[in-house]
Amino acid sequence: MKRTTLSALFALALLAAVPQAQAQTDLSIGPRVGYETDSENLFIGGDARIGVEAVPVRINPTFDYFFVDGDVTLFQITGNALYEFGIDNTTFTPYAGAGLSYLRFSIGDVSDSDVGLNLLGGAEFTNVGGFVPFVQGEFVVGGDTSPFKITGGLLFDV
Repeated sequence: MKRTTLSALFALALLAAVPQAQAQTDLSIGPRVGYETDSENLFIGGDARIGVEAVPVRINPTFDYFFVDGDVTLFQITGNALYEFGIDNTTFTPYAGAGLSYLRFSIGDVSDSDVGLNLLGGAEFTNVGGFVPFVQGEFVVGGDTSPFKITGGLLFDV
């Protein structure tokens, strides 16, 4: 009987903790645009930032589609971890991060893919009308090329 009561109390404690954990998680998504200096191509994409208030690191998945001439398709999927520096600033919040990058390209019937390590840094600016502007620079190490991307975008809370 004692074990059943303890199990029931433990289950109730877990149920009570679930809404609190959900309330502490934040999700921001939004569009992004940029320029890749190695191939000199513009790109558009999507950016997401997933964080927990108690942890200064946020998960950052992205997708970018590159505008390339000819019969070429080029896109990149990344997964980064962003560390926000605890600088007390009302204008912007700087961050740095690292992660993995998957690049897929095809020319006609031939296609290939590449994996690399991302190193990036940037800043999120003060909320403007419900949107948070950001800019960042990203360098990809490994694979056949080592491109540098300059990216800007707008994030909004979901």
